[in-house]
Amino acid sequence: MPVIKPARLLPGARVGVVAPAGCVDENALINGVRVIRDQGFEVEFPPNILERKGYLAGDERNRANDLLKFFARADISAIFCARGGFGSAQLLPYMSHADFRLWPKIFAGYSDITILLNWLNQQFGIVTFHAPMVAMELANGLAGRSKEAFWGLLTGEKPGWRIDLGDVIRPGKIEGEMKGGCLSVLVTTLGTPYEIDTKGKLLFLEDVGERPYRIERMLTHLRMAGKFDHLAGLVFGDFTNCEADGSRDVRQIIGEMFGNAEYPVVMGMAAGHGREHITLPFGVRMMLDGNLGVLSLIECPVL
Repeated sequence: MPVIKPARLLPGARVGVVAPAGCVDENALINGVRVIRDQGFEVEFPPNILERKGYLAGDERNRANDLLKFFARADISAIFCARGGFGSAQLLPYMSHADFRLWPKIFAGYSDITILLNWLNQQFGIVTFHAPMVAMELANGLAGRSKEAFWGLLTGEKPGWRIDLGDVIRPGKIEGEMKGGCLSVLVTTLGTPYEIDTKGKLLFLEDVGERPYRIERMLTHLRMAGKFDHLAGLVFGDFTNCEADGSRDVRQIIGEMFGNAEYPVVMGMAAGHGREHITLPFGVRMMLDGNLGVLSLIECPVL
């Protein structure tokens, strides 16, 4: 499928903020929106963005409709997600009729938004962005490499980057398009019409708050489903608050499972639920050098 790159964010562009998943804290939303405006962009969000249905940001039909409306609007240049939580998967049956290739634009988020990032890229070829969120990282203060990568990539001012990862599980050197995201979310796509296709891809995995045995169980599930059989490479990001009770930790599990892989495998990408979050475009070329432990973005993700 042809790769469809969204247009870069230009000064004064309008950014839509949506809540596809969990309910949003109003103060955090206000703080995150202020950051976007301080960068010189206009901001709009749906009138029902603060609705609550328990832990959800309102009814799934309304959440899907908000996202569809913002994609279809020509005056909105980018769509940033407010937060994750749970609920993104509930939107897919209400959006499957739409052809998003007609409305290519920047779409950014992570965590539960993983399922939307991969679906838009896999189904329509649109480059999506595993990136900080409005009522989370932006509200709390995005800084350093995370800030530089986020705004630099979306505006086209920083067409690439080179990140030292540091922990090589399996050496090798490859180029490939990345997809992936939150491990526990990706596992839920198996056996559904929205199942992730990893063949020939550079797969990125991260998670938060999962015990090592649960991580091993999910990785085993993906392996038994054949999702590791034909990869170009494998990159592990942050596994925040996933410490072991005993000696069997995430590093040991990954080393055992992928130490003899036929492709490069490296840990240590500063992306996901950790202290830093380097923006990862899904659908453009990256280079993974498992000999040096380096991941490089080598193709600009925006036009």
